[in-house]
Formats: sequence, structure tokens, C-alpha cells
Amino acid sequence: MADETKSLEDQLKDQRTEIETNIRQTETQLGRLKEQYLKILGALEFAAIQKQESEDTDIKSEDLVS
Repeated sequence: MADETKSLEDQLKDQRTEIETNIRQTETQLGRLKEQYLKILGALEFAAIQKQESEDTDIKSEDLVS
């Protein structure tokens, strides 16, 4: 088995490299998730504004009919 012949220092260096890679990948994934989250928040805010404007238009239309 290759791991048994590696020195402790080499094994630790391999683990460090693996963890560094995992951290970079996780940071990249977190960045993408944050972007998606902010896009959803923006879309929800836009939808709320459109809904409010639609309700305001409906109220004005009712005032004109009355």
C-alpha cells in the first residue's frame, strides 16, 4: 500500500493539498449560490413592485368609474 510507505510529512502535505482544493471549490460554489440568492431577491422585489403598481392602477381605475 502506497500510503504506508509515505512519510507522515508527505501524508500531511497530501491532506493539506486536498483540503486547500476543497476550500477553493467550496468558496466558488458559495459565490455562485450567493449570486443566485441575490438574483432571486431582486426578482422578488421586482415582482412586489409590479404587484403594487398593478394594485395602484386598479384603484385609480375604480376611482374613475365611480
